[in-house]
Amino acid sequence: MTAPARSSPSDGRPRLLMVMPYRQFVRKAQEEGFWVGAIWDPRLESPEYLEDVRALADLFVTADFGDEELLRRTIREVAQEHGVSAVYHIGREETMVSAYEVAEELHAELSPASAIRYLADKHAMRELLAERGLSPVSFAVAATRDEVPDAVRRIGWPAVVKPTALAGSRGVFLWQEPADQAPWTQLVDRYAYDGPFLVEEYLRGPEYSVETLSRDGRHQVVGITEKLLGPPPLFVEVGHVHPAPLPQDRRQAVEALTTELLTACGYRFGPAHTEVIWTQEGPRIVESQARLGGDRIPRLVQLATGLDMEQAIFAALAGTGTETERSQPTATATATATATAIVRFFAFPPGHVDEVRGLEAAAALGHVDELTVRLRPGDTVPEVRDSKSRHGHVIVSGASPEEARTRCAEVLASIEVVIDGVPARAGDRSEALGAPA
Repeated sequence: MTAPARSSPSDGRPRLLMVMPYRQFVRKAQEEGFWVGAIWDPRLESPEYLEDVRALADLFVTADFGDEELLRRTIREVAQEHGVSAVYHIGREETMVSAYEVAEELHAELSPASAIRYLADKHAMRELLAERGLSPVSFAVAATRDEVPDAVRRIGWPAVVKPTALAGSRGVFLWQEPADQAPWTQLVDRYAYDGPFLVEEYLRGPEYSVETLSRDGRHQVVGITEKLLGPPPLFVEVGHVHPAPLPQDRRQAVEALTTELLTACGYRFGPAHTEVIWTQEGPRIVESQARLGGDRIPRLVQLATGLDMEQAIFAALAGTGTETERSQPTATATATATATAIVRFFAFPPGHVDEVRGLEAAAALGHVDELTVRLRPGDTVPEVRDSKSRHGHVIVSGASPEEARTRCAEVLASIEVVIDGVPARAGDRSEALGAPA
C-alpha cells in the first residue's frame, strides 16, 4: 500500500528512502532537510505506531518483508519513481542485506552490501575475523538443529548456541552439559526455527557494547556501555550502564578492536553497535550490527554526554555535522560523558497480577527519565525469554556512577507487583548493580 507523496519532485530536498524507519528517525531526517520515504511491514509494529510514521513521512509504503523478492521490488520501484539519492536501513537486521543490495544496484548505497552482510551474518563475521587474525574464538556451524549437538561436542561444553537468522537475544542459549538438549529444543521450538546455527566457545568475563558512528569509513567511538546480563542459560540483558566504568587501557583496547572490525568489514557510514567480552586473554568480539544499540542505549548516551546519536546520523548524511558545536557533539567529535545513565529492565515471577504498587511515586522522582511497567491487574505474567518479553524498564541518571546506581536501586525497591497475593519488587529478580571485575 502506498500513501501519496506530500511534496513534488521539484521541492529541492534530497530524497532519502528508509526501510523500517522508527518515527523519530523520520522526524530527525526531515529536520536535517530530507524528503523521507518510509517502507514498513505492517506486522512489525502496531497500527497506531505506523499511523504516526505515515503522518510524518513524505511517502509511506507497506510491504511483506517475509517475501524477499517483493521487498526488493518495492524498494527498487519506489526509489526509481521518486528519484531518491540514498536508500537506508537501520532497523532490524533480517532484511538489511536485501535493502543494501538493491541500493547498490541503484548506486544509492551508504555502505557496501558486503559490509552489511558481515555485520548481519554472525557466521560471516566470525569467518572474516578468523581470516584477519582478530578476536580469535572457536566456532562451528550447524545447518539444522539436528547438527547442533555434534557441533557442541566439537567445541566443548559450555558452548553458546546462536540462531544466525534471529535478531536480538532470541534463541541464544548456553549449552552447559548434554542434558541441556531438552530445554534448548523447547526454546527453538518456540521460535519455530530449524537453522542455521552458530556454535561458539563460551567467553567468560564482563560484557560491553561499543557505540560508534561512521562517516566516509572513519569510525568514531561515541562511548562504551556496560551490559548487565540475566542468569544462564539465556542471555537476556537486564540493564545497561553508560559510560562503562572501564580502566583506560581496557577502554583503548576495546575501542581499537571495534574499529578494526568495522574497517575489515568495509563499513562506510552510519551507527554500529558492537558487543565485546573482556576475557582473560583480552577483548573478544561477540557480534556487531549496522544500527544503533537497542534497549534505549541511545537515550543513555544522550543523558550521559548530550549527544543525540539519531540526529547525528542525519546531520552527517546531510553534511551538516562536520564542526563541533559546544551544545551538541557531532559524529566527528568525541562525546565526553559528564554523567552516568542506567537502564534496568523488570522481570517478575510467573503468576496472576493482583496489583501494581509504587509506580506513580517512582515516576514523580526528578531523576527518573523513563518508567514503564507493562503489567496490569488481571494480567498473567509472561515468561521472560528474550528482550521483547521483559516486563518494563526504568532509566535514571546521576552526576556520578555511585549516584546513578543509588537512584536506580531506589526505584527498583519502590515498585511492587502483587502476584497471586505475594508482593514482588522490581529488583528482586535482577542482577546487582556493580562495576565489572
